[in-house]
Amino acid sequence: MVYTSPFFKRGVVQDYTPAQDGTYEWELSDSPLAAVWITIKGDVDTSHPCINNMADLITSLDVWHGAFNVVHYSHTIDALVMNCKLKGHWPYLVNSTQTDGEVSGVTFPVLFGAPYLNLNMALPGSHSNRKRLVLGIDIDNSYMDGVKLDIAEVILPGASPVGCIKQEELDVTAPSTGDLDVWLQRNWDLLKLDIWGTTIPHSTSFTSTIERAGLEIDDVYFGYEGVPWEILHGELMDELEGSGPVEDHIHADPSSGSTGLPTQLEHWIANYAEFDFFYQYDLKWRAPLKDCSTAKFKYNCGAAEAFRLSTASYVLNSQLERGF
Repeated sequence: MVYTSPFFKRGVVQDYTPAQDGTYEWELSDSPLAAVWITIKGDVDTSHPCINNMADLITSLDVWHGAFNVVHYSHTIDALVMNCKLKGHWPYLVNSTQTDGEVSGVTFPVLFGAPYLNLNMALPGSHSNRKRLVLGIDIDNSYMDGVKLDIAEVILPGASPVGCIKQEELDVTAPSTGDLDVWLQRNWDLLKLDIWGTTIPHSTSFTSTIERAGLEIDDVYFGYEGVPWEILHGELMDELEGSGPVEDHIHADPSSGSTGLPTQLEHWIANYAEFDFFYQYDLKWRAPLKDCSTAKFKYNCGAAEAFRLSTASYVLNSQLERGF
């Protein structure tokens, strides 16, 4: 195909309706790829969905470049949060509604380079290492019925990117409270590390699954040491422009005795926090995990329970072609 523009956004499927729960696969372009855009949409059920409930209709999200797993998530909401941070914008809501039977959905990108449309950072063009998007799909849940998908890819014709962004989710269960470590992958430099915790400050308690956290490389703290959860959550929130999509919040109503700020303003994103080593999309801030001897996520645990880490790493495309 002959391209006449420096980028080309092309639809892969529209209104795709999976017949049953399962794994579905789409082949992507052989050309350099900047991003894949995904829309999850369906009919609102009576349980009143929020963005995380819509995201649950995709039960796994993987992008492959040949045998190399470039993107892997088992919780699509983690992918949405990471990629909204990489792009610097909230996701787009399709007909935000809480009315039973009406259509709704959410659109978000999966980026292979940042800032968006970066000629030096994208999946490389290749005819031998075919690119594939693989989604696990749950066609109905208690919030949405009759899921449909729209998928588009963003091509950078003629680009020769040096590297790309690899993304991966890690599920962890804290064995106890107190000071603990999680060993991190050391093949690639780290750009962003997102954290999802089961417990966050609420009601009368400030307890969090992750009370405070830091990064240690070769037994020396790098970038973060013992930073409290609330500050790490604030770091995730402060780069997303505008008020963002807010669902199910309750406005203050002094006449009925409800005073103060609206409640649940963050709602679905309140359980997330972040380490950021990609400030203003500059690679000079990245955490040098590649070829280090040890890399640890060091944290103080307030509740011994499940949490998740999602990483966005910088991978040289020469490594990508070799498959490691």
